[in-house]
Amino acid sequence: MSALNQIILEGNAVKDAEVKTKPWGTKFGTLSLANNHYYKDKKGNFADEVSYFDVVIFGEGNLTNLVKNGKKGASIRVIGRIKQERWDGKDGKKFSRNVIIAQHLDFLKKPKAAGEAEYTKNADSKVLANLVESYSGIIKELNDTEDSITVSEEEAAF
Repeated sequence: MSALNQIILEGNAVKDAEVKTKPWGTKFGTLSLANNHYYKDKKGNFADEVSYFDVVIFGEGNLTNLVKNGKKGASIRVIGRIKQERWDGKDGKKFSRNVIIAQHLDFLKKPKAAGEAEYTKNADSKVLANLVESYSGIIKELNDTEDSITVSEEEAAF
């Protein structure tokens, strides 16, 4: 039986993307994204909840593009899967964390200059809703990107 494991996430880079190397020589990129969730609290006031996500991407050809565009503050859309990493600490205590293994990254355009239309939470929600609706297992070209990275299945295997 197969199971669905797919995530679409937009956020801002918390720091510049990094390239690392596994002990056996495989290079990979890491990126940390902050994602804001806006909601009304019990008193009816708007509140903001920030979540942070670790993203990993494979494929040497993608790493140059990641380092070039994955700068602190950059707005990035990730399409990928969630992977749980588990390990034992030196004291024998068990640890785990979830990371996103990116299969596709979009480096989104910056907000327009003063006087021009700017992105809004409402517009972003509509864009995301349209993306989810149209995304039926096939990654399509998106009109609001400056650059993209797509990872093959072999490169995404961890």
